[in-house]
Parts: sequence; structure tokens; C-alpha cells
Amino acid sequence: MSDTFAVAAVTDTLRSILQGAVGRQVPGTVVTARPPDEVTAERPPSALNVYLYRTAVDGGWRNLDPAGTRPGETGRPALPLVLHYLLTPYASGEAEESTAHRILGAAMAALHDHAELRPAEIKRAAPFSDLHQQSERVRITPVPVSTDDISKLWTAFQSQYRASVAYEARIVLIDSAVPTRAPLPVLRRGDHDRGPEAAANTTGTHPTLRAVAPSVALPTDELVLTGTRFDAGVPTLRLTHPFLDGPPDRPARPVSATEVRAQLPDKLAAGTWSATVVLTTADGTRRATRPLPVAVAPRITGPLPMEAERDPKGVLLLKVKCAPPVRPGQHVQLLVGDRSVQAEAFPRATDTLRFRLSQVVPGRYALRLRVDGVDSPLVESADERPEFTADAAVVVT
Repeated sequence: MSDTFAVAAVTDTLRSILQGAVGRQVPGTVVTARPPDEVTAERPPSALNVYLYRTAVDGGWRNLDPAGTRPGETGRPALPLVLHYLLTPYASGEAEESTAHRILGAAMAALHDHAELRPAEIKRAAPFSDLHQQSERVRITPVPVSTDDISKLWTAFQSQYRASVAYEARIVLIDSAVPTRAPLPVLRRGDHDRGPEAAANTTGTHPTLRAVAPSVALPTDELVLTGTRFDAGVPTLRLTHPFLDGPPDRPARPVSATEVRAQLPDKLAAGTWSATVVLTTADGTRRATRPLPVAVAPRITGPLPMEAERDPKGVLLLKVKCAPPVRPGQHVQLLVGDRSVQAEAFPRATDTLRFRLSQVVPGRYALRLRVDGVDSPLVESADERPEFTADAAVVVT
């Protein structure tokens, strides 16, 4: 997701891309971002104006739950914006129209080669926004505009018509400021807390991975991987993540043809990883199972329960230490009771996070740290009955 500066970040990134491309093709050209009726005043001899003339809300994205929301939790969806830009070239001198056409062609070629805004380009052009961390890329697409529509546009601009081309930037997701409500988990479902079990009757020679336990683990925990044909080679565990670099393949201990065990690395980042069993035969052939998810939970390492006092304005500032350290780009929340609050920005990997809450009523609240959708432990088993961890809390005065 992105902050409220994302719209300006898209505009600045487009200007940066176009300035580099058009400046090489037509030296001396300056890329501006002004209303068309103001461009003619004090503009350089050759210019390309990038004007955001319309914004729209994407109906499909508007109905999606916020990233990281689990069943039973409620949160306002992100604001999904589609930005419409008008690119207009300007030139002066004897070859005015010819120069303008060169500028327009160079701009269209540049955006043809930049069908999407890359994170590195956004971060370089707009360091004031976190749009570069948005998981969904911003795509640039030309939009045909009819003669009637373009005539109405320039009439509204109260400016003389010039040859222009329209583009849309889709999609820009702006985070909602309304905190997500995250109720505490259910401890038991029925008398025996059991559900139906089903498994397909699979026959074949290819190894398969059917289950990973525990489904939520901590770094250094041992994973139990069950499946079939694990005796077809020397097993190793491979961990992959969609955004983070994974550790090297780890040795796995074979227990039987249907079970192997492997230990997680001690510095594995929190979040949802994909676990795969790789079997290597004597001749070096490798066969991998399909991946299954395994959630690596963060831990709150500071003293618990925490004690915190509100300032005179009723604002609560919490400083939470965690392990493993979180990395830039990870989505970090603190769940205080059923309230969710985003971590303050952290430009580098850190094990100390800051959270700011307002309008907090004094009391004792369960405390959970959520990193990329995975919560720190809150439930423990006592006499085979699950209970909330007594110390995983904050006392607000």
C-alpha cells in the first residue's frame, strides 16, 4: 500500500522518466507539470507538459480487503486511484510544429518502454513517498480520447488546442487511516476442537508434500514435513519468499518415507514463507515437491507485560523490541486489544519499533505484533486447554 503522497509520487516519477528520455532526443526540452492555461506564460522554448486532469476510483479494487486482513477482521479497503494524464508538447521558433512533434514522439516512445513504474525509479524520483513499497505495480497505458472529448477538455482549460496524448496510471493504492479491527482468536471450536479430515488417494512416483507442522513457527523451530516418496533421495528444505531473499537449502533429517524434519534458521525474517522438500539422487538429479506455506512468527523480546502512560493529550507511544529484526518493505502492525496501528517508518532493518495510538482508555490490553500478516504468539496450552498468554499485554495508565 501507499501513503497520501502517492499521487504526487506518480507525477514526479513520470516527469523524471520523460525528462531523461525527451532531454536526450530533443536537447533543451524541459518537462513541466502545470495547468495548460498557465504553460504559455514564462515557459522555455521547448517543453513537455504533464498534466493530471482527472482521477477515478477503480471499483474492483475498492471492494478488496486490506492486505494482511484475516477472516473475522474488519478494515477499510485501500483507496484505489486511476490517474489520467495529458501530455502536451510546446515549442517556439521557425520549426515550432516539427519540434513539438519530435517531443511528442520521444515522450510516447519513453512511456512505451516504461509500461510500469519500477520501484527503483519511484524511490529515486519521489523519496518523500512509500509508493515504491506498493506490491502492485503502477502501470502506464495510453488512453484513446475522441475528438469530442478532447475538444471539451481544451474548452475547460480555456486554452488554445494543441496536439496531445492521454495516458492512465493504474493502480495507486492509498492506505486507509481507519485502523483495522482484529478480534482475539477463538480458543476452542466444539467439545474436541476437531474438524473434518480428507486426503486424496494419490498414486505415483513423484514426491509430494502434504503437510507442514507447525503451521506457525518461530525461528530455530523444527518443522515436520509429511508427504510421500521422501526415500527417493537425500532430502533438503528450501525456503522461498516473494520479496525477501531466502536462506540456502537446509539439510533435512529423514524419519521415514513419509516424513522428514528440518530446523528453521535462527535469523529467518518473520512472514509467510514457502517450504519445499528437494530430493537429490545419487546421480545428482533433483526433484522438488510443490511448496506449502509456513508462517514464521515474530516475538516481542522486551519486558512483558508492558507498562505505558499516556501523554497529556491522551496519546500513547509504545516502543516494542522484537526478534527477528523487521526489514524495510515489511508490513508491521501492533494489535492492542482489537485495535490495529501501523509502525512508524523504519528506513533500515531494526529490532525496535515505535507505535503511536490516540484515544486509548486506561486498562489492560492483549498485545500482538503482526509482521506481513503473521502474529506473535498469544496463545499457550495449559493442561491441554488453550489460554491467552498472561504476560503478552500492555497496561495503559
